Amino acid sequence: MSAVPAPVTVVVGSNGFIGASLCRALEHRRRPPQRLARPRNAVEEHRYADTIRRADLIFWAVGTVTPKRAVSQPELVELDQRALAAALEACKLGARRPTFVLLGSGGTAYRPDVPSPVDETGPLGPDSVYGRAKLAQEQALREAADHLRPVVLRPSNVYGPGQRAEGGLGVVSHWLEAAAARRPLQVFGDPVTRRDYVYVDDVVAALLAVWDRHLDRDTRDALDGAVLNVGAGRPTSLAELLEVVTATVGRQLTIRYADRRAFDRRDIWLDVRRASALLDWRPVTDLRTGVARTWAALAGPNR
Repeated sequence: MSAVPAPVTVVVGSNGFIGASLCRALEHRRRPPQRLARPRNAVEEHRYADTIRRADLIFWAVGTVTPKRAVSQPELVELDQRALAAALEACKLGARRPTFVLLGSGGTAYRPDVPSPVDETGPLGPDSVYGRAKLAQEQALREAADHLRPVVLRPSNVYGPGQRAEGGLGVVSHWLEAAAARRPLQVFGDPVTRRDYVYVDDVVAALLAVWDRHLDRDTRDALDGAVLNVGAGRPTSLAELLEVVTATVGRQLTIRYADRRAFDRRDIWLDVRRASALLDWRPVTDLRTGVARTWAALAGPNR
């Protein structure tokens, strides 16, 4: 194996939930990345493109769209797609062929009728605007493969400290914030619906594993074009999740039930064996521990 110098790393979306967590982890390794947010004017656009063209490794963790917003604000979908297109175009300007890591969506990419656990060979066919937008980003990345190394990670339902409860995304954060404010918890759909909840530190560990493998030419080339599920790899029903949240909060909670929303998936959880094999990665944070950490960060000592 032949080692290469530490890469020039750029995190786009460094002020977001996953992006900020990744930046902290890289800084802890004493490998601080260059941080980028979405440019707001022509001057920022120039700096944005200049930074990306000099990068060896780009983590794309930016996104305005959530499942709810994708339906109600289609202009945000277009905004996200244009931002990605600008970044991919900037990659053409540099002398390097960078590794470009895109965070997709394991919870929405696959057809709803695919039995779980679903692996990366499962048929694609999202039934939501959000899922189709995420797959369009994957396609744009693949089409740019002549001047970059595309890598797609498809996380399941990511949760953890720092996640904002907004836009119909993040049931754990929604429920915990409601509990902290002593508001009723809203359960959408059948409580037996099972999904895959993965703690943010486990997702960051997968991203760091990509960073590590980029350092070696042999493992870096093996990542070229990879699509990897990143999840807990096990199902948890809404009823089970509600039990964990109630036990963590430590008091009775008011629950309100409502019909499933149009963008909500039914049963889905991910097969993560390919990521385990290629990245030597596996999720290590159990649900009770992850929810407890999230609650502690949100409610503090006076909860």
